[in-house]
Amino acid sequence: MDASFAVLAALALSPAHPYALLDHLSSLGTPVSRSALYRAVDALEREGLIVARIEAGETGHVRRRFDLAPAGRERLAAAAGAVIRREPVESPAFALALAAARTIGANEVLRAVRERMAEAARRLTMLERTLRIASESPRSDLDARMAAHLRADIAWLQGQLRRAG
Repeated sequence: MDASFAVLAALALSPAHPYALLDHLSSLGTPVSRSALYRAVDALEREGLIVARIEAGETGHVRRRFDLAPAGRERLAAAAGAVIRREPVESPAFALALAAARTIGANEVLRAVRERMAEAARRLTMLERTLRIASESPRSDLDARMAAHLRADIAWLQGQLRRAG
């Protein structure tokens, strides 16, 4: 996963300082190294996609706390749509994109979820047709499991769309 996308998505959920971002992304199972995170934060700040505020930490040390800039919200909306289209439903990147999209109200992402759901429904229809025709085939157990996964993905995506309103 692109560290810039991960940083933008995490900041959409909550403004934070880089170390807190690293903890948050690690807890999600998103592999971002400390050096990649700091490079991404610095680049995003230079591009005007995130803004820093200087604040005092618990021990009095000075640190930067980042938040999304309006341009960062726009970039995140486009990037989240791309992630939704290509990542597996069970990936941390998919979950992060979906959560960030809810926060920023990205209609593009909801459209991508609908497209993803429609594609899964088409694949399921074709698979069920194959299962009816060749129910005794050696592949039928594999196809049946794949169909069950597609049904679960479709149900989950429908739930996400209902939650998004």
